[in-house]
Amino acid sequence: MTQTILEKNYQYFMESDISQYIGEWVAIYEGKIISHGKNVKAVAENAKVLSKGKKFLLARVPDKEAMIF
Repeated sequence: MTQTILEKNYQYFMESDISQYIGEWVAIYEGKIISHGKNVKAVAENAKVLSKGKKFLLARVPDKEAMIF
């Protein structure tokens, strides 16, 4: 089964060391971070331009204390 681009981006988010972005929003497109920062709107707008309007994954990198189930 082939993965969609969003599935690949999510897999990158879950499996990569993104600890340098703790507490920030990241936009992932084609398996790489194309935008990041504290302001979600700015990150999304920048990512929209960089991805040329194509779908990207927007996610917040949790703080070290956050627990994900």
